Amino acid sequence: MSRTPEPVLITKRNDSKTFQFSINYDYDLDESVCAQWRRKSFKDLPDELAMFRYPKTKPAAKAGVNALIAYLKKKQDAGKVHHSPLVDTSVGDFAKDMFTDGAAHIKRWIEKGYVLKPQTIEQHRRNLLNYLLPEYGKLPINKIHPAKVEDFLLTQELKNSSRNTVLYTLKLIMQEAKREGIIDMVPEFEFFRRASKRQNVLSSEELDALFPADEKELVGVWKRPDDMRKERDEIALMFGTMFCVAVSAGMRSGEIRAMSRDQISFENSGVLINQAVDDRGVIGPLKKATETDPRSRAVIVPDKTLKILRRWTDRAPQCPDFPELVFLYRHKIVSPYYILDRFRYGLDRMGIDHETRRLTVHCLRYTYNTRMKTKLPGDILREFLGHRSEAMTDHYDNPILLERLSELQRMHLNVEQFWDVPKIVDFRAS
Repeated sequence: MSRTPEPVLITKRNDSKTFQFSINYDYDLDESVCAQWRRKSFKDLPDELAMFRYPKTKPAAKAGVNALIAYLKKKQDAGKVHHSPLVDTSVGDFAKDMFTDGAAHIKRWIEKGYVLKPQTIEQHRRNLLNYLLPEYGKLPINKIHPAKVEDFLLTQELKNSSRNTVLYTLKLIMQEAKREGIIDMVPEFEFFRRASKRQNVLSSEELDALFPADEKELVGVWKRPDDMRKERDEIALMFGTMFCVAVSAGMRSGEIRAMSRDQISFENSGVLINQAVDDRGVIGPLKKATETDPRSRAVIVPDKTLKILRRWTDRAPQCPDFPELVFLYRHKIVSPYYILDRFRYGLDRMGIDHETRRLTVHCLRYTYNTRMKTKLPGDILREFLGHRSEAMTDHYDNPILLERLSELQRMHLNVEQFWDVPKIVDFRAS
């Protein structure tokens, strides 16, 4: 007669002092569940039972198996029993259709109020196809180890910011797997530190040279180089005006390129910033905008800027495709690479080094932050810039020290008190 196996069999491995176990059958567990836990190491216990993973004695091993059976019963009763997908579902099988049009998880996220920009979803899809599926497509999701993922990303020629986007894509996948009961918990990923790429700022003298109030002088600064095909003066005037408004209001490139006439309030001396051009050249919400926080802001701008801006809006040509936009080049939204070229034309003409000093269009936002930090209350400056923290405003502060020293002269009398010797009053004399 064949011998009936014991409900639970615990044995010591021949090659070590560690134990292994098998759950052969139990009247309160499905047979398929028991089949998953045959010839298993205690290291395979779920995280909730981590204290039982390294038993040193057989009674301790027995206690661990009993705890596992109780755990499995509880999961089974809750309808979340450890069935084979928990162990065998691969990253590829689970995630191959994620981040696509009509995907169930995308629809659910939208219903929950998340604002998902199309380019963000496309980026997750690229991360999945280019990095995660080739490397981990056949690996079970529950075998993903953060340290090994980090090691893999270090072998890729990527910036740390790009590595972080891949990690975030993987984290979203594992959150969905946890929701489906395929894994019990999402591991902690340590994100890479982003390389600091702070922009330099323009000095007062450079700003005066780049943005003269006189129309002909402004055109002369921002016209294309003489060795290139000539263009109408209105084009140079348009770009000069665009950069002038951007630096006077602390605007991002995508925000100034999306500026429309209804965002300008000459009577209130300011502009409204509530839309931007995204990476695909489409006008949409601002950076980091959500359904509950559109990140819109209103900014007071100097009279000089308003006069330059009004001069342009009074003569700006109308385009049927974009009737309200203020700045258009060849009847289209200005592209990000061309606005950078035009910005460098002006810097080159004024003899301003934009290579070693790292001056791109984004330096205009740094310049605004730095100049206004000593002129506006911190909460107002953050409101004008759309910052949510003082730390972010500090990050954009890159002062020209001699100018900062000049601005701080109002504190001179306070500093003079450094050497003052406090008078000691002898009350006994009175």
